Amino acid sequence: MKIILEKSLDFRQFQNLIILTFITLMVFLGMLNSVEYKSYYIFEWILLFLNVIFIAILFLKKGLIIYNEKLYEAVFLFGFVLQKKLIETSNFKQLILSSGKRSTNYAYSNASIDFHHWEPDLNHSETSFTIVMIDEKQLNKKKILLLTKAEKVKLAIDFISKNTNLKC
Repeated sequence: MKIILEKSLDFRQFQNLIILTFITLMVFLGMLNSVEYKSYYIFEWILLFLNVIFIAILFLKKGLIIYNEKLYEAVFLFGFVLQKKLIETSNFKQLILSSGKRSTNYAYSNASIDFHHWEPDLNHSETSFTIVMIDEKQLNKKKILLLTKAEKVKLAIDFISKNTNLKC
């Protein structure tokens, strides 16, 4: 059983990867149409390979999977599992949900204060929900998954509580 929840990249990573994909695709198409094919074919193949990889990364999604009655955090590409990581649930009894702000700041420079006056504010924050499991005494906590959409959190909690011994 599996549940695919949401994209693996945050907003800024997704945005930067789209820009990078566009640039490498334009360079590839420019080379393909302006230079004799045999002179730079290795570089053209490398650019084509990079574009395929970048586009594939744009479609990566994260989710959960049950395999051999164990819970795994998984990364999916078009519904196929690319990577899975075991989440050990035997020592934990309960699920809790914590919410907060997930923030990324891609500042240009930290070295000189003179540059901070013209630097744009690249901070992007969004509401995030972290699904955490705790033990009976509430001493040990372990993060399961971080999500940004409330409806996906509900699906994930239902999936976990239905397929494991963890309860809300």
